[in-house]
Amino acid sequence: MRLEALMAVRCHETLWAKRDAAGGWHSLVGHSADVSASLKALLDLPLMSARLQRLGQIDETAAIAASAKLSALAFLHDIGKANRGFQARSRADAPRVGHIDELAWVFSGRRGADIVCDCLHGRLGLDRVEAWLADAPGLFDAVFAHHGRPWALGGEGQTADIKDASAHWRDGPGDPVERLAPMRAAFDAWFREALADGGPLPRHPGFEHAFAGLLMLADWLGSNPAPRFIPFDHGHHADRMAFAQNRTALVMPATGIDARATREAALRVGAGFAEAFAQGDRLLFAARPIQAETARHPAPLLVLEAETGSGKTEAALWRFAELFRAGVADGLYVALPTRVAATQIFERVKRFRDNVFPVHERPAVILAVPGQMRVDEAEGARLPDFDVQWSDDGDRAARWAAEHPKRYLAAPIAVGTIDQALLNAVRVKHAHLRAVSLLNKLLVVDEVHASDAYMERLLTNLLRFHAGASGHALLLSATLGAGARSRLLGAATVPDRAEAETVRYPALSWCEDGVEYRKPVGSVGGDKVVRLEARPILAEPEAVAAARAGAKVLIIRNTVGQALRTQEALEAVLDAQSTAPDGALPFRVRHADGRGIATLHHSRFAEPDRRILDAAVAAAIGRERPDGGRIVIGTQTLEQSLDLDADLLVTDLCPVDVLLQRIGRLHRHAGRSRPHGCAAPRAIVLVPAARELFRADLRAYGLGSGETGGVYEDLRTLELTRRLVEAEPVWTIPAMNRRLVEAATHPDALAAIEAELTAADPASRPHVDRLTGRFFADLKAAETALLRFDRPFSDFRIEADAIIATRLGGADRPVDFRSEERPPPVGPLTRDVADRFRGFLSSVMPEAAPGVFVAAELSRGVRERIWTVLASWWAEMPGGSIVLLWKDDAAPGRLGLRTLGLPPRTLADLDGALLVRR
Repeated sequence: MRLEALMAVRCHETLWAKRDAAGGWHSLVGHSADVSASLKALLDLPLMSARLQRLGQIDETAAIAASAKLSALAFLHDIGKANRGFQARSRADAPRVGHIDELAWVFSGRRGADIVCDCLHGRLGLDRVEAWLADAPGLFDAVFAHHGRPWALGGEGQTADIKDASAHWRDGPGDPVERLAPMRAAFDAWFREALADGGPLPRHPGFEHAFAGLLMLADWLGSNPAPRFIPFDHGHHADRMAFAQNRTALVMPATGIDARATREAALRVGAGFAEAFAQGDRLLFAARPIQAETARHPAPLLVLEAETGSGKTEAALWRFAELFRAGVADGLYVALPTRVAATQIFERVKRFRDNVFPVHERPAVILAVPGQMRVDEAEGARLPDFDVQWSDDGDRAARWAAEHPKRYLAAPIAVGTIDQALLNAVRVKHAHLRAVSLLNKLLVVDEVHASDAYMERLLTNLLRFHAGASGHALLLSATLGAGARSRLLGAATVPDRAEAETVRYPALSWCEDGVEYRKPVGSVGGDKVVRLEARPILAEPEAVAAARAGAKVLIIRNTVGQALRTQEALEAVLDAQSTAPDGALPFRVRHADGRGIATLHHSRFAEPDRRILDAAVAAAIGRERPDGGRIVIGTQTLEQSLDLDADLLVTDLCPVDVLLQRIGRLHRHAGRSRPHGCAAPRAIVLVPAARELFRADLRAYGLGSGETGGVYEDLRTLELTRRLVEAEPVWTIPAMNRRLVEAATHPDALAAIEAELTAADPASRPHVDRLTGRFFADLKAAETALLRFDRPFSDFRIEADAIIATRLGGADRPVDFRSEERPPPVGPLTRDVADRFRGFLSSVMPEAAPGVFVAAELSRGVRERIWTVLASWWAEMPGGSIVLLWKDDAAPGRLGLRTLGLPPRTLADLDGALLVRR
């Protein structure tokens, strides 16, 4: 008898819940036991239990009783699978019928449904759990949200969307409710003590939301039949609960969710600060004041402000080490502003982990960036059946969290973008899973000042829930204004400008009962005295002269277009002055054939090539830079995460906090011998020649707003920054950092310049109105997107047509790899690729000659399929060619594929090139 037919026969006798392609299947009783046992294991984790106690405002004794009751509720999560339509799916030709919305009909109170509901209550004895839910009905709704979204009963007005499911419960052969008898027997036997306790469960909204997330996580864990997890029972569910409990006791530490064993291992090593950040056998440095103070501060939510290069990343990692070993945090998530920054910090976190934990007891470090499946040294590729193929035969259980973005935050140590954290705080599927996975971890948000009003509001919402459960978070910034700091910490008031400017720097800040407190921490070394020169234009010969004298010159433009034009102008100057051997002056990337390719650094390169560029820039003007002059041109990508040490800085005008970030790349490492003319730090700031601020052509320099917008839209901040540069051309850093930032970003300063500008120039009023309107529109969008942890779970809704993002202005869109004009000669790249990998796509690539279009950010599996096609064309390409994705300015939004040789100026000639190496 075929496996499918055999399964259908057995499932006719026993309700099934899971099955696989090989004919294996899992009974409803068995699966329910697996998920219940997984939830109980999560609730029994000391830190998770403490977080739930805080959210539910209960003591340890009440938490033990609540744990037993919640485990019983979890056992009921899939009772909807008893319906006829779902059970019929044991046959391959049966229509696809679900189990959550079908169960919602039973509880909807509609005519006919009430009879089924009464029968269901009687068959399962649900009257015994009603007393638990008397004060917290949201917990019952949370039971049936285990697939990441609320069922149709949750939220006002949703019952109108419930489809008639009478055919699956009433009208037909047999009685689906009666077939739940084995579930009742198991329920009574395995949860006898919980059912005997009629006391209510906590009624606090945060507790309900946390339970929803834990059940989602338990369902993921309990639904995995892989060898290291919980195999199917094939209909034999006797004693399944004991078996499931034994398996979950192995699964939790194997996945890193239970950190107790690795904590003991870290305590045995007992690494000090110097050992934690050693490189090989070299102990580089002892803890600085900001690192020591940050590590031992008792506040759960901290803001650390310190200058660029002061060791904030090390401070965050060392705080994690101390919290982890003390049993106050079970894991770590480091949130960076960009994917590339996450990739760079990922390597540093791995080195730190290697030093703190023994070799064979190290928790996994995952890169939480969709499309890049990396755990430690291994890389994964998603297969067509959504399985994963890893580059080695390492422990799959330890990599479980990395195999799906929804599970990233369940990893013991993860490094990713701020977006993965913000997805906890918005009304999207599995937001609760992400949020609860983070509760027992230290959340580190780097470059927190880079958030706009929308992102700041989302982050604030996340922090209120996280800190409300006594979770730990550390926010890092070189330059954070008083307003943003107060809002993020939850302070009741924002200090006025005079008070804000007197706050010591560097400093730790925290909040208690709505009052903000601050503690100065020692600066690193002495102050850096920087001379700033405001210039209307960039004098390329001056940069060339400095480089010829041996200087490392860093030029940061606000837009890619300006950076490209600067590169072209630089090369023109070098051509005109060709009497000297200037071949080494422009920044170059080494090609596979050994040639150096003159290029620049910006955000439009594909991820693999950004890694190459980052490494090349760090080698050229980083800590271990070689002798000799070099000119590196780029955009904002040069001001974050890269350890650069320039002798001369040239930068466009930008907000003062960004300007300080850029200056942090100037004379970063003290004690280095500098070339003639660069012994003292000097920064040239390019400002518009005319004083009229509200001109449309400013957008070409990344300034101002309009239909196309600028990189830096707030001309009030830019004008205040320009005045600071011109009025005070000598900046002592970090002594002046606080005053400089508040002078150009504090609400009082912005209000004053706004009044001055609008009085002097009526043309400024539309700009000010536009800024104000956009600010409030962004806040309104954030309020609409927020997941309200302070409201009952029953109020949680996800609109089917809603588009909610973690950043405004970007969204994933489908890609079609098929070409009508020239179909791929190798491999079936069909339209279904776009649907199957929609979550990995970030750009629109319409069909056009030659017929294959590649997104910059794709899963490895999709990239491999694309390379299969390209390989067939490779013979037609000239030697030394590479593949470029290019921006077609004649067709906005279109990216095409072309092949080109690589003379030194190839990249500079292509506006918006995206480089992809074969």
